[in-house]
Amino acid sequence: MKHAPFAAAALAALLGTSAAARTAWDLSTPWPASNFQAVAAQDFADAVRAATDGEVDITVHMGGEIGVAGSESLAAVETGIVQAADYLLFLQAGEEPLLAMDTLPYLVQGQEEMRLFLKAAGPAFEEIAARHNQKILYYVPWPSPGVYSRSAISTAAEMSGQRIRAFNPASFAFLGKLGAAPLEMPWGDVAPALAAGTIDGVATSTSSGVDGKLWEFTSHFNPLNWSTSTDVVTVNLDAWNALTEEQRSTIEALAAKMQPEFWALSAAEDEGKTEILQQNGITVSEADDSLKALMASGGREMWAAFVARVPEAGPIIDAYAAEAGK
Repeated sequence: MKHAPFAAAALAALLGTSAAARTAWDLSTPWPASNFQAVAAQDFADAVRAATDGEVDITVHMGGEIGVAGSESLAAVETGIVQAADYLLFLQAGEEPLLAMDTLPYLVQGQEEMRLFLKAAGPAFEEIAARHNQKILYYVPWPSPGVYSRSAISTAAEMSGQRIRAFNPASFAFLGKLGAAPLEMPWGDVAPALAAGTIDGVATSTSSGVDGKLWEFTSHFNPLNWSTSTDVVTVNLDAWNALTEEQRSTIEALAAKMQPEFWALSAAEDEGKTEILQQNGITVSEADDSLKALMASGGREMWAAFVARVPEAGPIIDAYAAEAGK
């Protein structure tokens, strides 16, 4: 019995060492648990926990529940408010204007072009992340937006004058170049505006179209596919560098392995939601040559304007456009 205090002390020391070996990270995502981006983040956190035998334990906070808004994520990871985050690149353009590149119309259309775009833009994005005390672990693109409308919009003439809700400044400018009469409004105002006839249509993705049950107000969808934007998952460099070399290698390998799986999840999301739209009476159409020509000319005008504002985008866009045959 006289050795009991020493045994207790040894046990306490052992438990303390075990606890100290566990690294806990908070990862914020602005998306709800049902969103494929949040599903991907949770899958990644679970895989990291399993691969490191619980030594790196990531808690994913959905829907901004931890108090980090989507547009605040770059700063939140930089300052260590959270150790990691999943966020849309273009929502950080207020701090880093270059990050709005992927919103430029007709620049990146779909996942194949996004792969080429990231080859050209990835090094610059990584430099921006490092400048803000973080490291990019992986990218997951979103499905491209289209236009929901009461009547078919497949030609330049049919687009002319249509009052269409835009979802960001780039979409507002682009729809204007296509001859539409865009309006900006919060998503929560879309259904009442459609019901009241204040707007004729909505520019958004298949996912949002299903979420908003837009078949109750519109009958057509044209997946114009004019842009593809991407989320990133980043980690604070102080938190990253505090890991062992083995842990960092494990996490990097997981990110590289799982990124294609997450891209497939995004593609499946778009296909599945398109089927749901059709099952609910939405007719899916395609742009004709006249509308495609407007998209190409309008897009290039916006590229030039963007480069004038953000000159460092010029060489990236040129390199990408040459590779993609744009």
